[in-house]
Amino acid sequence: MLAGALLAAVSVAAAEPPVKTPIRGLVSMGAYRFVARGGDPVNTLEPLNAKPGIFGGIVVIATWKQLQETATSGLADNNAIDRALADVREYNRRNPAKPLAVKLRVWAGFEAPDWAKNLGAGPITVTRDGHDRVLGHFWGPPYRKAWSRFQELLAARYDQEPLIHEVAVTSCMSFTAEPFVIPGEEPALGVLRAAGLKDEPYRQCLAHAVDDYAPWKTTLVEFPLNPFRATDTRPWKSDHAFTEQVMRSCRASLGKRCIFDNHNLDANPPENILPIYEAMRRLGPPVEFQTYRETPGDFEGTIRKGLSLGASSIELWQDFRGFPLLPDETLRRWASMLEE
Repeated sequence: MLAGALLAAVSVAAAEPPVKTPIRGLVSMGAYRFVARGGDPVNTLEPLNAKPGIFGGIVVIATWKQLQETATSGLADNNAIDRALADVREYNRRNPAKPLAVKLRVWAGFEAPDWAKNLGAGPITVTRDGHDRVLGHFWGPPYRKAWSRFQELLAARYDQEPLIHEVAVTSCMSFTAEPFVIPGEEPALGVLRAAGLKDEPYRQCLAHAVDDYAPWKTTLVEFPLNPFRATDTRPWKSDHAFTEQVMRSCRASLGKRCIFDNHNLDANPPENILPIYEAMRRLGPPVEFQTYRETPGDFEGTIRKGLSLGASSIELWQDFRGFPLLPDETLRRWASMLEE
């Protein structure tokens, strides 16, 4: 009886695919220039081809609107992800001693498809930095349900893809790929509040963001973290305790498959992020970062700050100057520090 139970347990364990490993070393942030300006991302390995054998990973960027044309359609064939993966395979063929792993980052927010933006109370036009951005009610149940179904489609196709080691959480995003970041300035914030954005539904969206990624079984889930900004009362307040609650829930749900991330890494990071860094210390690795500035003034100090916080990888900008300006020997030294 006991032997049979043990055999069944072993069989189940054997049937479960192995969990992938975190990306280590330096990671190229990917094709940020185009998506940040409202255009479709153009994933390119040109900056890495110029510095082969140094980086351990690259972020492949795609947008929801590129991948799912209608609410009932599947994923587009030969889409931006597929084409980028083909490029990575070719790079790895040429560089077998130091192949690239992939972090997948799919933008929603202003890069959601029109049909998703029309869910619930309809689209919201927000002017920020001189640009009009159209958002959906990303905190509302209809939008969140559609996003959750989209993750099922993504995981069904890419969870078993060996190149993709990590998928970034972009649930609840508006203007950036950081779910906890919303416009903090007027009139942009006022427009969102007038459209129904309140603290409680936004908290609910963030608290359940990891649930959206439940279909991903073998791929690690990277969650970009910032202090929650409570805006229902003035003055605005940062709620670090809520962010830590989300962090603990992520680890309780996924264990070490939950990667803590932050995009404000600097030799002297913003003071408001320091409590999140302290929570990362307490809860432990895996931890990853993206540099706050495209080309930090103290780049060496920025890398060492990440190392002091337990980083296994650090994303560097490949656009807007970034790592292409740096000598290969410097990048190799930083990569080896992270890979030790």
